[in-house]
Amino acid sequence: MAFHTEDSADNVIENRLRFFKIFDIDHEKIVALNQVHGTEIVEVGRDNCGEGALPGNALQNADALITTRPGLTLCTYSADCLLIYYVAIDTPLVAIAHAGRQGTLGGMAEKVVKQIKARYGIKPGRLLTFLAPSICKNCYTVDSTLAEVFNHAGWGSSVYIEPTYGGLWNLNLAEINRAQLIRAGLDKENIDQSSICTSCRSDLFYSYRRERGKTGRMMGFISLVAGRGEKKVGQ
Repeated sequence: MAFHTEDSADNVIENRLRFFKIFDIDHEKIVALNQVHGTEIVEVGRDNCGEGALPGNALQNADALITTRPGLTLCTYSADCLLIYYVAIDTPLVAIAHAGRQGTLGGMAEKVVKQIKARYGIKPGRLLTFLAPSICKNCYTVDSTLAEVFNHAGWGSSVYIEPTYGGLWNLNLAEINRAQLIRAGLDKENIDQSSICTSCRSDLFYSYRRERGKTGRMMGFISLVAGRGEKKVGQ
């Protein structure tokens, strides 16, 4: 579903056409980013429609999107990294974020909540979130240097990281992001979370770690349904 892999652009476009047809969405009117494993957040509107829909026309380097524009479909890519969906309960606003290792360290999940609050006055307690399928703790190992970085960042608890074989450590990206959302003020009952691992389930998902970098990308999306204030979500 992404143009930055070794798949042909024609195949990617055909995949997107088939995928978005299921949801009655025009694949040429989505918005997607050049994801850079950071914590930049972009607010988009009508003028951004179509950015990232075709090869080479994604204009912005960032890893999260926010919109209040009905009918605008926000998209992100993953192949083990975590995608986080945000929905405001009382306000027509949706957001989606990509949080890999660096984004998680940088507090992406929390930063989106803070920006929504600062820019739109929406209290964190009025947000719903969903953590999409991602690589599980048992499948995601990091070296001791990176483990120490997470430890110094405040994620040294065994819930988030713990030693395994050969000097490696198991890292739980999803639980760290969940903790960040709670720290940002979300109610626990407003955070839903998939238990499916992208690395374990080769029958369902691409996995960058499992395939050692040679793999495709999934796409997640969220949008406000034009004219009705409803939210549309998929992956």
